[in-house]
Order: sequence, then structure tokens, then C-alpha cells
Amino acid sequence: MRRPAGPAVAVAVGCAALAFAATGCTSPAAGSAARATPSASGNGLVEPTPDVRQAYDAYWTSWLAAGQKADPADPVLDQIATGAQLDDMRAMLKHFGEGGKVLRGEVGHRIDGMDVSGEQTRVVQDCVDLDRWLIYDRASGTLADQLQDKPSQLSAFTLVRERLGAPWKVTSVSVLGDC
Repeated sequence: MRRPAGPAVAVAVGCAALAFAATGCTSPAAGSAARATPSASGNGLVEPTPDVRQAYDAYWTSWLAAGQKADPADPVLDQIATGAQLDDMRAMLKHFGEGGKVLRGEVGHRIDGMDVSGEQTRVVQDCVDLDRWLIYDRASGTLADQLQDKPSQLSAFTLVRERLGAPWKVTSVSVLGDC
């Protein structure tokens, strides 16, 4: 059953969709190359390399933890995101924090693969399930009024790194559609 989606829900779903749709950019480590192993989906994507997968997993782990505090100044955000995505995440956390809300729960993933868009850019395509990532009142711990039946969204997460050996960071998320 769907509840009406208020502004807080729209921001949460929009930012979560952005978080799920970010593309990753990386360059191969010295002496190695991104392997062109086709993904299981057969759509021309390749399996994410271990360094990209580690960065993508760290992004979600840190993003979920930041939502529990709703602190836009959380320094961990600088380690996982940059550019517009970092700005969007901070704005969302500020919105929730000022409204006395926090985000709790977990996000489901079905990674279809990765597009190698250049030496320093990777785009991870992931079907993100937000049904168990919910908005709560910080003071009482009660579930806030929100859209509770959210469609899984196929998203593209763009990751980049500034130089060889630097960490991959999510710079943008694009929602491609439902999945």
C-alpha cells in the first residue's frame, strides 16, 4: 500500500535514486587493465573490477551510516562522493536533520555490470531496491509518513578518480527506469 509522498519522501527517493544511479570512473592499476568479462546480463557491460566494487560497496555502507545521523558535515562523505553527488547528499542530510528525521534500514542491489567510459571513469549499473531504507523521526524513533512501496530503480552510478591509485568516488547518479 502506498502512502502519500511528501516533500521529505521526494527528496529521499530522489537522492537515493541518485545514489543508486551514480556512475563510476576508474583507471586500471599499474600493470593491470579492466577486464572485459561480459556481465551475466549480456548487455555489453563488464563485471566491476575489485577496486571499483570495493569503492561502490563503501559508498553504500557509508551513505547508509550517514543517513542514520543526518549530519551533512559527516567527513566520511568526502571519501565516497564528489561534485554534484556530494552536494546532493549533503543537501538531503541537511533537509532531514533540520526536520528531525533520520534514514535507517538497508538497500538491496542487483548489479548488472560496469561500463568502462575512459581511463578515470566507470559507470556501475545497479537495480536498487529502496523498500527497506525508511525515514524515521529522530526523537521518537517512529516511522515517518512516507512512500513505503517504492519501485526498484535501475540506476547508473558514475565513479571517477582524480589520478591513478586515488580512490574511486561517486560523482553522479542517473535513474534509467524501473527494474
